[in-house]
Amino acid sequence: MKINTLITILALLTAAACQKANDKNPALFGKWQGSEWMISDKPSGMDATQVNFEFKEDGTYTASFGDQSQSGTWRTEKDKLYTLGKGKQEIMVKLLKAEATELDFEMNRGGQKETLKLLKK
Repeated sequence: MKINTLITILALLTAAACQKANDKNPALFGKWQGSEWMISDKPSGMDATQVNFEFKEDGTYTASFGDQSQSGTWRTEKDKLYTLGKGKQEIMVKLLKAEATELDFEMNRGGQKETLKLLKK
């Protein structure tokens, strides 16, 4: 085998290994609205209905909370959802539930466990 061919094969294998896994969980597709927001398993006092997400099949998303909004790309890997907002760092939340009409996230903000429950619109 020529050295150039071997180098090309190794480069292709390295590139394939570096790609981030993406299950693209179809249960997330669609529009979602917050229904409950808990901090350490107690009501947070925040209006969860102000939280909205839309996860599209093309791997993009939009999110809003009150007058704040964000858009970018999303991917899933088993029970983890990763979002990458434009100009932001990638964020990971644990998917506690991802069903046809219910979606529950577990987040860690500042060392506190937060659970956000959403319903399909």
